[in-house]
Parts: sequence; C-alpha cells; structure tokens
Amino acid sequence: MYSYRELDDPRQVLPIARSAYALRYSEQGSVEEWLSSAIDHERKLYGVYDGEALLSAFMLYDFDMRLRDSLVAMGGIGLLCSRLDARGKGTVRTMLTHALQTMKERGNVVSVLDPFDESFYRNYGWEKFTRRQTIELSPSGLCVPESSGPDIVSADLPIPDEESMAFYNDYASKHGTLAQRSRQQWASRMEVLAWSPDVATRGVVRFSQNGDMLGLMEYELSRKAAEYRSTFTVNLLAPGNENALHEMLRYLKRLSHQVSTIRLNLPLDTELWPYFSDRPTKTSVSDEFMIRIVSMEALDGLSMEMPDMCVAVDVADSQASWNQGVWVLTIDSGILRIERGEQADVSCGIGALSSVISGFSTFNEMFRAKRAEALDTYRGQDFPKTSPYLADHF
Repeated sequence: MYSYRELDDPRQVLPIARSAYALRYSEQGSVEEWLSSAIDHERKLYGVYDGEALLSAFMLYDFDMRLRDSLVAMGGIGLLCSRLDARGKGTVRTMLTHALQTMKERGNVVSVLDPFDESFYRNYGWEKFTRRQTIELSPSGLCVPESSGPDIVSADLPIPDEESMAFYNDYASKHGTLAQRSRQQWASRMEVLAWSPDVATRGVVRFSQNGDMLGLMEYELSRKAAEYRSTFTVNLLAPGNENALHEMLRYLKRLSHQVSTIRLNLPLDTELWPYFSDRPTKTSVSDEFMIRIVSMEALDGLSMEMPDMCVAVDVADSQASWNQGVWVLTIDSGILRIERGEQADVSCGIGALSSVISGFSTFNEMFRAKRAEALDTYRGQDFPKTSPYLADHF
C-alpha cells in the first residue's frame, strides 16, 4: 500500500530526478543547487512512498495568479518525477490525486503545470491554458518613432528594486494571467545555474520619466559557444503606456552593435509587427501551460467582465470527488457565483471546464470537439475567450 506525505528529506528526490530527466553529469550539481534554493524559498516537496522507499515526487509552488479579473491562489506543480521501476504502477495517479487534496487544503483555487506530455495530464483533469508567440529579428530590424516628449531614462538592474517589483505586481494584476512575484521569486528567476551554459546573465530594465516608473523589461542574455555575437531574449515586456513601449523598442534597437538577435516572448494578443521594417527572421507559436480547477466552490466570487448569464454544468471529476456533480454558474454584475444544482445545461469533464473558465476556450469549441455536450436545456450561454499568458516557469 502506497503512502503520500511531504518528503522526509528533500535530497531524496535527486536520484529520481537524475534518471527521470536523464540529467547529464555536468548538470547534476546545478540541480542540487537549484533544489537547495527552492527549499530555501519555502517550496514544498511531496511524494509517494512504498514503505520507506520514495517512488515519485513533485514540488508545489504557491502563486497568486490573475484569472479573468481576479487574483486567485494557484498551485504550481513542478519537478514531477518517478522511479523508472515504478512506472505504470499507479504511483503518479496516487500522487496527483493526493496533490489535489493538498492544494485544496492550502486554499489553491486552480493548479497550473508545464506538461512533458499533454495527453498524460489531460487524463488527470488538466487542460490547455496558455500559448506564447516567439519572434526573432535583428535589432536593426526595429523601426520605432523618434521620441517627441521628455526623456525616458532606462536603468539595467541585476534584480528589480522595490519600485520595479511594485510596478510589476500592479501590471500583473491587470494583464493576462500573470503571477505576482515576491522578492524571493524574483531572486530565483534571476539566478543563472550551471545547467544553462549558454546564459551569460539575467536582469531587468526599468524605464522612468521625471522620477515616475513607466515600464519594466525582463531579459536573458546568452551566447552559444560556436557563435560570436549574443542573443537578447525578452521574457517580459510590461509597458505602462505607448511611450514606454516605444522607448523599450528603441532600447532594443540600440543593442545592434553588441547583439545579433532579439528574441521576444509575448502573449498572442501583443501586436508588434508595425514596428518591424521587414519580416522577422523567425516566428513561432507554442503551447505552454495547462490548468485545472482545484475547487469549484473556491471559484465563487471570481470577477469576470461579461454580461449577466446563468448556465448549469454537470462536472465529471474522477480525481477530485468534491467537484463531481451539477454546479450552477451565474454571472451577476461581473461576479461569478457558484452553487450546487440539480438540472444541467452542459455536461463536461473538469478539464474542459477549466479551459473555458480560464478564457483559453469556450463551450462552443468543446462541443465541436465532443469534449462537452450541450443538453436539452442549453440556450447558447458561454464564456468569452481571452488571451491567457503566464511568464513564470516552474
């Protein structure tokens, strides 16, 4: 009989992680360093044991993430791994079922993870949540209007100062599905470990005018061993207004003497093509995170900018019994109200509903894909799509 508990000794996970992720010898020391840092930042590790033998484990991150128009507690799952000889024996299923109970007890409304295999996690109720567009171009390919107002001052910082962190958290509370970041979380993001041999440095650039902060850019500077010039990757572009955006692009353009490539990681709804003098060298769109509702009841009170409506959903959730059954979802003056019901308009799994509530998908899309079923009483009620985007990785 398997047991589930917080790891007795976090170092127990290292041998499992080495084999699960096929870590090269040169990478293993940095994994130990990263694990030690994660524990210092009060992240928790949980696992499934057979007696005293650890078979599988994961790390739980606590975030406050924007969902629709509210900040909610999100449980991020990372470092999920299992022993090679434990595969196919139900250890991960046991762990994820208990993980949902852990997150419910900790007050997490939703859970997010970056999947190694979408179909695997879909079996446990997680569903598509975010996409990212990546654009690569030469700095000289940027075409930006000249500044016509007071000078905007840029400052390169190895880690955000207090004003920059406050600016970011305010921006994150209003855009996409960005997560709030504490000083510890920023420090973790700025670390460069040995498993990233091409990375030279990470940092942020803050933009201010007359003493007032206007924008923040998070970046990573890297260079491959066989290349002479570097790549400047923008992992967060947070302009407070159009003037700040223009100055950010002018900053990137001025890197042309030192940097060969600008790589922009952006939400799908960010349009920068008017500022390109030619087509980018490379563009791509990639799926990233998956999301899952941890507790239907905890969604009550979520702010959602949409017209009033009411729809009853029969939810199937084999991993979290507390979510199973009919729920009435009512939008009243921009607030989502959740209560138990009897007769449903829609039938679907928790994964499909998670994607709809997040703004990534709609009931209509799920109907066409046979991922949800419209019942006789359904009258077209649906939730509008948004453009979810989470810039944190775990």
